[in-house]
Amino acid sequence: MRSVKYSGAGAASEVIALDDVAAPEPGEGEVLVKVGAVGLNPVDVKIRAAAHDFGVIRYSDRPGWDVAGVVAAVGPGVQRWAEGDRVFALAAFPDAAHTLAEYAVVADADLAAVPDAWSTAEAGAAPLAALTAWQALEAAGVREGQRVLVLGAAGGVGHLAVQLAHARGAKVVATASPAKHDLVRDWGAAEVVDYRDDEALAAVEPVDAVIITVDDTLPPRQAVVDGTAVITITGLTEEVAQRLGSWGASPVSRILVKADGAQLARIAELADGGDVVVHLDSRFGLDELARAQERVESGRVTGKVVVIVVPEV
Repeated sequence: MRSVKYSGAGAASEVIALDDVAAPEPGEGEVLVKVGAVGLNPVDVKIRAAAHDFGVIRYSDRPGWDVAGVVAAVGPGVQRWAEGDRVFALAAFPDAAHTLAEYAVVADADLAAVPDAWSTAEAGAAPLAALTAWQALEAAGVREGQRVLVLGAAGGVGHLAVQLAHARGAKVVATASPAKHDLVRDWGAAEVVDYRDDEALAAVEPVDAVIITVDDTLPPRQAVVDGTAVITITGLTEEVAQRLGSWGASPVSRILVKADGAQLARIAELADGGDVVVHLDSRFGLDELARAQERVESGRVTGKVVVIVVPEV
């Protein structure tokens, strides 16, 4: 089978190659997936550029974590899947998963059924970003009637956080560039603010929770009051955490997403109910992975970049 391999640290065009390797075989509690699509995320390009582990996130020269496709075979002990089932997963994260290939082995516990409302491309693009958004909202304790501020609402995690918060019955305030405001409103935001407009940011009223999806970004001071939960998926220095705490934010924490097939299944239910869509910024073939990673690195992505391995398997 064809599989992506990194030759070391460096630019995407210099270190990404395709080669032929034997297809893996599923072991106990594992499923062999014929891969249809794989989403790309900022962590993919960061770890490729560095060629070393990022904390607990494991580097591998065989990359990929997101995956959607069909079941090709099941290992011993797997009973809920059969050959031909459409499945998707965040595989093994933060360990290596090797999903940027024509076949990938995925733990049964990481898998969920692809929602009928989504194409294989949408399902492949969703897992890491959707689970990050879900787990951030869980960490913040977001519930019906609350106000939630999503910083970076047009990005991969951000656009799903807007929708999932809206589905919980929260009122969503979001930041994005003006060209993306209509999209963000379509996703469920009640208020959308230009992140470069200091006057508009200063007018944001207090919120119950803040979800930070963009590096080096803080919420407007007046939006944070006693008890506002601030959850970030990016770096959080001790200095910044202390500043937010002095404003009254509680809790203040950074989360690292975890693979969770049961949570993906709940997101899939919302998708089939019309509450969650995946916005695809662009699609690339497996042999165009360097270009796909360069698109992620551009910082101009709206929604998700996806790599199509086999169209609509």
